[in-house]
Amino acid sequence: MSDVKASIIGVGCTPFGNVLETPEIKGLSPYELAVMAAFEALDDAGLEPKDIDAYFIGSMLTHTSGLYSWYSQLCDWLGMELKPGIHFETACSTTNTGLGLAAMAVKSGTFKKVLVLGCEVLNSVPQEHPGKRKPVDVMDLWFWTDFGVDQAYSYTHAYDIATAYGAIPALAYAKKHGLSIDKLEEVLFHIASIVRKHASMNPKAFVRKTLEEEAKELGYKDAFEFWKSKHNPYLAWPIRVRNALNVVDGASAFIVTSPEEAKAYTDTPIDVLGFYWSVKNYPWYGDPTSWYSDKLAFEKAYQIAGIEPKDIDYLHVHDCMQTYWLTLSELSGYLPKGEAWKAVIEGRVAYNGEKPMTTSGGRHGKGHAFGASPGAEIYEAVKQMRGEAGRRQIIPEPEIAVIHNHGYGMHTAVTVLRRR
Repeated sequence: MSDVKASIIGVGCTPFGNVLETPEIKGLSPYELAVMAAFEALDDAGLEPKDIDAYFIGSMLTHTSGLYSWYSQLCDWLGMELKPGIHFETACSTTNTGLGLAAMAVKSGTFKKVLVLGCEVLNSVPQEHPGKRKPVDVMDLWFWTDFGVDQAYSYTHAYDIATAYGAIPALAYAKKHGLSIDKLEEVLFHIASIVRKHASMNPKAFVRKTLEEEAKELGYKDAFEFWKSKHNPYLAWPIRVRNALNVVDGASAFIVTSPEEAKAYTDTPIDVLGFYWSVKNYPWYGDPTSWYSDKLAFEKAYQIAGIEPKDIDYLHVHDCMQTYWLTLSELSGYLPKGEAWKAVIEGRVAYNGEKPMTTSGGRHGKGHAFGASPGAEIYEAVKQMRGEAGRRQIIPEPEIAVIHNHGYGMHTAVTVLRRR
């Protein structure tokens, strides 16, 4: 096992939603969300806080959570006072990056067991104390996010998440592969339909209705009529609202140890075979369907892991804009060039298809809790690889999984996992 960097032995994740509204997490503070995920991971591994050597806490938008020194404010909540702890972030790739950091810490021998935790409260801001919060206007949230990511170029030129991540790559993909706008609309509808189907089977997802169920409730004869209606407006043409992320509150966690120790804690260790990160700044010149930061991260992660694209059984792409189901499934080598749109229409990328992708419900269905979202996808991959994913279980269980995330701006993180 000299090629294995580290192993995951426990995972945890809260339900995703809004702490002002969602029943499962209503009224919870950031502290309580964080420990909910952390203690699920500890229980999953059969560990207690005293068994953890260090903890890495990831959170991007500290302005809305109201916590800046996460490491000290959570040490007593976690039962980890005087242990090494840090706060870190790489935006929406944060906890994917955290897995790599933990793997390096374990591989070096510095720590035996590391807890990686991501937590975000994004839809509200604290008042006089953590339990008292008021809603955030969505335009304020995106101002803080977009302006904080790039003040010089992207914000002032409206080159933001909807256009840069969604509309421009979608149009470029359609042009490259000869798709009409009507056909592209059909493809984007089918992606969203799969996303919502996956989310409907995930008890921790934010949106649990299929497109078909939502269409029926609103009185439409079918889901595609609803898709093209005033109830699903364009966000950045040709991307519609239901092709995009839903901002949510939530937390995720996982525990990393050495491959040698892992078998003492679980019958099914999930090994970290390889990972790589690549950073780029605005503007992203070049082919919008094949950003070099993504290409490099996939290639290097595969090289380090000793795998080829044909070995991959499950792929997660960071679908804050669902265009990535097309561009990144091909760029990663998971699907042949020019074939992703066909695979989508035919349902081959659904949980029960031959090339399953993003079975959690992704950033629209599961919801997007920024720095905590990658950890939620690691949670999903681990559950799938163990055969614990319930109604959305991939059969047979994946042996090799690849997790891709984008940190807004751009920080690309790719991790390769293997079921032992």
